[in-house]
Amino acid sequence: MFSLEPGITPLPIVVGYFIIAAIIAVIIIKKSKNKMRLMDYVMAAIGGAIVSIADHVIGDMIYLPAPIYPFINPPVWFRILVFFIVVGVIRKVGAGMLSMGVFDIVGDLVHFGFVGEPLWLIEDVLTYGLMADIAIFLTQGKIFGIGEKKNQVFFAAFEGALLGFVMSFVHPFFTYGFIAPILFGFTPNKARVMFLLISYIPGDTVIGAISALVANRIANVMRGGI
Repeated sequence: MFSLEPGITPLPIVVGYFIIAAIIAVIIIKKSKNKMRLMDYVMAAIGGAIVSIADHVIGDMIYLPAPIYPFINPPVWFRILVFFIVVGVIRKVGAGMLSMGVFDIVGDLVHFGFVGEPLWLIEDVLTYGLMADIAIFLTQGKIFGIGEKKNQVFFAAFEGALLGFVMSFVHPFFTYGFIAPILFGFTPNKARVMFLLISYIPGDTVIGAISALVANRIANVMRGGI
């Protein structure tokens, strides 16, 4: 039951993940001390729309043939870069989930249509979005080292790389390995799932670190810091 048969992530794992993720989302929103305000909601919404444009418009304009793609993945890399800047500027729990919710809706409007909703919305909010919000919660708003007195570069690179790493699991196991087969009626194979994972991890980890450093710098400039 808990194996890829063939290449499809088992239903109990998917359902279990999203139930636990939803519970965690509620807990960290309630327990976060620094609540989002109106301007934060506005910035998250605008930022989410920009993330979608960066991914689905700018990123998709860059064509790379196999086997360069997906080892070099412009849409995903642009998504991570802009998304990290958005959450780095806001730095409040909820910014990640809200911006990724807007990302999903804008993506439907400009590119995909609404086939498969709300599955895509749930996926984006409770994977990419929640992962960033957990980082914000655990760092008490000092995600990517922003606000730390020492070692900002280290914290930014480490946290960005870690987030990029965990985000690289989403597409292989949830998007390709579960939701897409249900919606589009195909059966993925185990080799393709593992290939996507192996090809996503290096690039997402490196671009995650770079994006976090960029986010750190931009946030510090906006704060009037170094």
